[in-house]
Amino acid sequence: MFAAAPPASLPTPVAAPERGPTAGGTAAPLWTTLPASAPRKSPLADLVERAMPAVVHIRGVVTAEEHGGDGPASDSEGDRISIGTGFIIHRDGYIVTNDHVVRNVTQLRVRFSDGREIPACVLGTDGPTDIALVKVERGAPLPVLPLGDSDRVRVGESVIAIGNPFGFNGSVTAGIVSAKERVVDSPPVNQSLRSAPRLPGSRNAQGAESAPRGQRAESETYSFFIQTDASINLGNSGGPLIDQAGQVVGVSAAFWAGHPMQPAQGIGFAIPINMAKALLPRLRDQGNVPRSTFGVDAQPLDSALATALGLPSTRGALLASVDRGSPAEIGGIEPGDVVIGWGKVAIATREDLKIDAQLTIPGTQVAVTLLRNGKKLERQVTMKAASVKGQVAPPHPSGCSSPRGDEQGSPARELVVVELPADKAARLPGGRGVAVGEVPSDSPAEAAGLRPGDIVLRVSTAEIHGAADVAAAIRGHHGGFIPVLVRRSGYDFWVALPRE
Repeated sequence: MFAAAPPASLPTPVAAPERGPTAGGTAAPLWTTLPASAPRKSPLADLVERAMPAVVHIRGVVTAEEHGGDGPASDSEGDRISIGTGFIIHRDGYIVTNDHVVRNVTQLRVRFSDGREIPACVLGTDGPTDIALVKVERGAPLPVLPLGDSDRVRVGESVIAIGNPFGFNGSVTAGIVSAKERVVDSPPVNQSLRSAPRLPGSRNAQGAESAPRGQRAESETYSFFIQTDASINLGNSGGPLIDQAGQVVGVSAAFWAGHPMQPAQGIGFAIPINMAKALLPRLRDQGNVPRSTFGVDAQPLDSALATALGLPSTRGALLASVDRGSPAEIGGIEPGDVVIGWGKVAIATREDLKIDAQLTIPGTQVAVTLLRNGKKLERQVTMKAASVKGQVAPPHPSGCSSPRGDEQGSPARELVVVELPADKAARLPGGRGVAVGEVPSDSPAEAAGLRPGDIVLRVSTAEIHGAADVAAAIRGHHGGFIPVLVRRSGYDFWVALPRE
């Protein structure tokens, strides 16, 4: 029988005084405690304390027809709230988040860890990688999170995720890196992933046969993640995955939900930060990321193929075909070549090649390292701009260079409202009502508990048909508080709006 020895590093416990009478009149302590001077060291808590000020809550309004964000909450009359997370990368107010958090969102706002909330705008988004760059204007320099090197992340190392799952702001979860270079053949990452990855030749969720081998390397979306068991839920999207050095190594993007009869746990995915770093300068300067074309069909390598081709390992992208007149053909690359390097970056998988090739700036000359007939070769390839499919995307409704739409703000400072679209106003009694616009931090509207998207039905005794009615009713009301009737999610209730 073994007895556990007390940890040598802990201070000697001392008896705690017991309050109140004890049996027999003696003061026998009921528990022990450590001295008040005992050290309270926690590297993880210190890391969180440093990182938390640079993590923000992101919220905006998106119509039900266009809803693609993370937020489960809904506001008034068909609009929904998209909620997510972001993190500050530059003291001038540059914030990284997911594209699906801000897609089609209006009235975009950012809330800091100190509770202050300010408007934000979208500098640029990239749907295929699910990365967006948001900007806020704040007088003082902002705290930032440093960006690490996701290529150096090791499986098994500890990481933490910070975010706002289901609106629980500033939640921290911890775990390890479960896998790298995880390819998830599934719906886009803006959805909760709910089915197991498809293997080559298997059937997808609709029962259709998937391509058995060479899937086009230049497809629309990317599915190349860091897998972690740090808990990721709705609202975590866009938040940082942080290593033990306090650096961001990934952007939380999705989780694996499993099947209703076989729910999954602890399978979360983050976009490698190196992918984001390749995009951010272009998102800042151009608002989007033009793609390059390489002109190949690539497929993954398995052990049987590697043996048949005399390859030392399964790392690399095996080329099944090369398009005529493409940069690859002009550069002397042939079917059967195995690409193992793109510039100075190693190519481990087909997904590696797709990402690095498409995100290369058009016109750039790249040294491509490959294996051919057992020999290592290098070819110079000059990338071309990929053709754009379909129409050019319209400006983002919350874009930094976009006007604020048709919103006509009320001149009343206590309550900023916007006109409801005619179809929404027509569904209200008498066709009346306007919506609450911005709710600045420390404003009367915030003090009254109002939210962006709340519909204003009455101000005091006045029925509201437009923004001018709100201003007139507020000017005509005497007293310290103004009664306001609002509708939210189909329910009507009164709030007391303080006068400025």
